[in-house]
Amino acid sequence: MKTHNMISLQNAVLPNYDISDREISFDVYISADQQVCILGTVDNNYICWCSITTIDDIEENAEIFNYVSNQPISTVSSMYNVLGDKYKEVSEWHRLHIEKRQYNNQNYYYSPATPIYFQDSKSFALEIKRFYKQEKLKCDYRLLEHTYVILLETYKGILHTDNPDPQYYYEMKPVIRILEDESYIKLCIDSEVRKLYADCMDGARILYNRYMNDAH
Repeated sequence: MKTHNMISLQNAVLPNYDISDREISFDVYISADQQVCILGTVDNNYICWCSITTIDDIEENAEIFNYVSNQPISTVSSMYNVLGDKYKEVSEWHRLHIEKRQYNNQNYYYSPATPIYFQDSKSFALEIKRFYKQEKLKCDYRLLEHTYVILLETYKGILHTDNPDPQYYYEMKPVIRILEDESYIKLCIDSEVRKLYADCMDGARILYNRYMNDAH
């Protein structure tokens, strides 16, 4: 199972603080064509696992969960270091975050998809598939008519404005929140719609960075 991990000596990094007692969470990125990138996430800076499978690789995804959740943290890296040229593509896939939580005074993993608390590896693999199916349905219903695409084009226009005022980010925060809540659009089979959504989110990032630069 260790060989499935894309973190290697070539892309590993040395953490500059103690991470040995961190709880591992999972960030699962899912593409429109049902590819899955599973990250074992240590914190905002480091990952201890990265692999690419598909939503139908139930046994393999279950084994990955079992391995990562039971191994002490050893070699770490970052998503960018490991994925390299594929980083931008994967980071724009739809994300499911699964983390450890206390439930009835025991440690469980929590998935917001069903939602469920679980400890077994099979549940992890099945949650990925359930999440994809229900989020894809949301996407399909959202795009039943062309009106939503027109709305995305409008959002893109107001987010990519020439307005130089850093405070414009605050004015746009409600739009950005709407878009964040509708991130299931990343599962649309139409690449043009996915690109339009990504362009909107790029505009949001630009506004945020401009605001943060001004704040400093």
